[in-house]
Amino acid sequence: MMAQSRLITIAQKELFDHLRSRKFLLIFGILLVVAIVGMIGGVTEYNKNLDSYNKHQSTIASPLSSSMAEKPSILSVFSSVATYLVFVGGILGIAMGFDLVSKEKESKSLKILLSHPVYRDEVINGKALGGIAALGCALAVVLVIALATLLVYGIVPDGGEVVLIGIFAIVSFLLIFSYFAIALFMSTVMDESGSALIYTIIVFILLSVLVPTLANDTVMEYAIGSQPEIPQELIDQMQRSANTSEGSAVSVTFSTKGNNGAWDEFNKRTQAYWEKRQMVEDTSALFSPSMNYQAICAVITAGNTEKNIVISTGNNAATAFSVGSEGDAHGEEILGRIVANLVALLLFPAVFFGLAYLRFLRLDVR
Repeated sequence: MMAQSRLITIAQKELFDHLRSRKFLLIFGILLVVAIVGMIGGVTEYNKNLDSYNKHQSTIASPLSSSMAEKPSILSVFSSVATYLVFVGGILGIAMGFDLVSKEKESKSLKILLSHPVYRDEVINGKALGGIAALGCALAVVLVIALATLLVYGIVPDGGEVVLIGIFAIVSFLLIFSYFAIALFMSTVMDESGSALIYTIIVFILLSVLVPTLANDTVMEYAIGSQPEIPQELIDQMQRSANTSEGSAVSVTFSTKGNNGAWDEFNKRTQAYWEKRQMVEDTSALFSPSMNYQAICAVITAGNTEKNIVISTGNNAATAFSVGSEGDAHGEEILGRIVANLVALLLFPAVFFGLAYLRFLRLDVR
């Protein structure tokens, strides 16, 4: 009971220190601004896509180039926020953790603290809990403002969407906590806060900028080749199908499955390419919290899994075919698609906090 009381006391002190810190308030203020801007931009884009979808459902009389007719998801509003959180959230976590231990080394207060009847694991755990609580408070405020923005614009998420928003909040917290744990580890290793900050920023750039470049189109094309192109034979088939309705405004549905061997072969090659590319991306993501976070957010904010590909024929008719499954993605399907990235995102803070914990227990404070 006494040990628990000491742990809570240390955690409370760290929490209040964070909440009163100018650097925390400054970065938190920036986070709020970019969250509000991202939500407003996301809502505007959502309304625009919804109007476009409704118009497309009623008629496709106007010529269309290759496009995707897909009902937008409310979760797509959070895609802009996720883009900002990758960087601003990471900086917030770094700012809160890079000097937690090193500043006490520099001021010699750590030696005084450990001379009191307190165990080292209580100190490091208390510091981590205080940081976690501060991160949780910051993210909770951002989430409340995000939901309030939706309501102001008259967008009310249903039960399933609320669950997905909750998952979005959890993975956003794990992203920020990952970089907080990295900064905390550097703070225990380095004797000076400046050095801890520099090395943490180097790791941040490596994980959030350099590693993701391994998954860009240029590198992928060099590593696994180009994406299969649709054969001219299939393009001709679609054009012939569209020509049967020349002069009308009726969409012609062209089946990509069943007895059409050419389509089956093209789909197999395309699927094999994307599975191979996904494997390379997943391997790269194991070394980057940012990539895992972006992969999870991409699935959460994707909305419908059905995509109706519409190809122009040059007149008032169009040829369309569907890929993917019909309807909205269910919670079980979404969870199955993000579980690997979620586990990797959980492992990052666990590993670095574990390293910080072991380092602090063996720290020489003479």
